[in-house]
Amino acid sequence: MCYNSSRNGRDTMTNIYGYRLEDLEEYFLEKGSKKFHAQQVFSWLYEKRVESFEEMSNISHEMMDTLKKDFSLERLKIVDVQEDVDVCKYLFELEDMEHIEAVLMKHDYGNSICISSQVGCNMGCKFCESGRRKKVRNLETYEMVLQLLMIEKLLGERISHVVVMGIGEPFDNYDNLINFFKIINHPKGLAIGARHITVSTCGIVPKIYEFSEFPLQINLAISLHAPNNEIRNKIRIPVII
Repeated sequence: MCYNSSRNGRDTMTNIYGYRLEDLEEYFLEKGSKKFHAQQVFSWLYEKRVESFEEMSNISHEMMDTLKKDFSLERLKIVDVQEDVDVCKYLFELEDMEHIEAVLMKHDYGNSICISSQVGCNMGCKFCESGRRKKVRNLETYEMVLQLLMIEKLLGERISHVVVMGIGEPFDNYDNLINFFKIINHPKGLAIGARHITVSTCGIVPKIYEFSEFPLQINLAISLHAPNNEIRNKIRIPVII
């Protein structure tokens, strides 16, 4: 397992928010430690919401030093916030200076967040804002997780629903998307119920079939590419899996 990655020709420390619980368990076993340390760290990250390794008070100094050497807890940067009555739009700046958006929506059933999955999009849907810029890259798992964590912290309330309908085609970033779902759904992670999570695709058929085998009962939405319901009704076709 590699704990450092490279993007745009420069080495970057692996962000720990991209690691599932089982990834951390593997990490600690490789370090000659015990699996339960992974649960301790996961709890600090998602239940207690610490933002530094020094705050993990039941972790030994030696282990803390190892974590600091291998992982980053770096957050994204929020550069703009546009607020309305029940909607708030956040503009994030990423480590490589690219930008994405996430939107918080307040409903009578709870707080919902719409997150991005890519920088830009290559699908070319004529009536979609995402397609105005060609795909630059996929978002890493941690960049999706942090959209949720950072907005929830600013809000001061629990986010109960997640939709992946922001910038990008989620099924064009399938592996990172699946890891994101596993982290936010995990009972020791953000514990967001699968039925409260929705992913939207413009119709990547092979991935729709692959997603049908995914064990979590996450909602699937199919985007219909037309500007009004009259045309959408004409092109609507059943999806049979």
